[in-house]
Amino acid sequence: RLFYKVWENKVIRKEIHNHILKFIQHRAVNLCKSSYDEFKNKSYITNLKWSGPLPDKNEFPPFLSKLFLFNYDFNQEIPPGALPNSLTKLTFGNRFNQVFLPGTLPNNLTTLKIGNRFNQVVLPGTLPNSLTTLTFGNDFNQVVTPSTLPNSLTTLTFGYDFNQVVLPGTLPNSLTTLTFGCEYDQVVLPNSLPNSLITLTFGEDFNQVVPPDTLPNNLTKLTFGLHFNQVIPPNSLPNSLTTLTFGDRFNQVVPPRTLPNSLTTLTFGNHFNQVVPPDSLPNSLTTLTFGNGFNQVVPPSTLPNNLTTLTFGHDFNQVVLPDSLPNSLTTLTFGNRFNQVVPPDSLPNSLTTLKFGHDFNHGFLPDSLPNSLKTLTIGYNVNQI
Repeated sequence: RLFYKVWENKVIRKEIHNHILKFIQHRAVNLCKSSYDEFKNKSYITNLKWSGPLPDKNEFPPFLSKLFLFNYDFNQEIPPGALPNSLTKLTFGNRFNQVFLPGTLPNNLTTLKIGNRFNQVVLPGTLPNSLTTLTFGNDFNQVVTPSTLPNSLTTLTFGYDFNQVVLPGTLPNSLTTLTFGCEYDQVVLPNSLPNSLITLTFGEDFNQVVPPDTLPNNLTKLTFGLHFNQVIPPNSLPNSLTTLTFGDRFNQVVPPRTLPNSLTTLTFGNHFNQVVPPDSLPNSLTTLTFGNGFNQVVPPSTLPNNLTTLTFGHDFNQVVLPDSLPNSLTTLTFGNRFNQVVPPDSLPNSLTTLKFGHDFNHGFLPDSLPNSLKTLTIGYNVNQI
């Protein structure tokens, strides 16, 4: 009731409206020291891109939550207590390369992004317990010791150069997303990845065998980088996994019962060109993508019964055999090289979307296209229908 009485007062309502407009207008600004001193609406700033030496702590806006120290030359040592406690997001530019001392980073910080030149040891006790997201730049390549990363951390990203062994106990049990950079190529030790991990991404250079009991039991998304080309041992992929992506160099046979029954999305890279053995693809699979190099016959009973989306890459040019495509399939995409006659009754009646590539140049025989089809895309070389 008190709120309505206040709101009905036109003078107060106008004043509130003016303050809201100023918060909207001045919430994000780009300033240096001289322009900041002349700025009249400091108290409305919540998002500040700062160029030049830091101001005194008491000169920061009272509601500042995001600070971007983006100046190319910024490499100033930050004393403990110099940054306001209101900060929740802090980003350093690419030249910054100073040690963080205990008390340097404010206690309410949730997101910390450090630029490319940073390559200092991060000491235990320097990262606040509020931190949930931490991103290192490209040059960082220091050992991260146990107890350095706070138990609040959920997302951790390493940059291009990081290539250090991650010891058990280093990564906190709160971590859900972990991304390694390009040069990381270390053996993943047992118990080094916490069971809380849901998403794991390896960079381009990673090419290590992943033994059983290495990957955590709650992992749902796993991405291998460009150079990974190792046999996947049985029982090495957890039963929680739903999305698996291989990089371009992967070209190994996937034996039966290697892929978990939880898997729904599988993507092969451009070099993969192996026969797919029967029972190697789990029935849980709904989306399957082959890379540009795949050009193998797909026999009947190879593809799982729940598959809905199937994509062939550039080089695929094999006859589609009767009963080779499951009745669950709704979307089928052929690459540019595909140029085979589609036999009658070879496409399932569940199919709604069908796409042919540039080289396809065949007419369609009676009963070759199912009545369920809603979208048909053909390349520009077709001169017969």
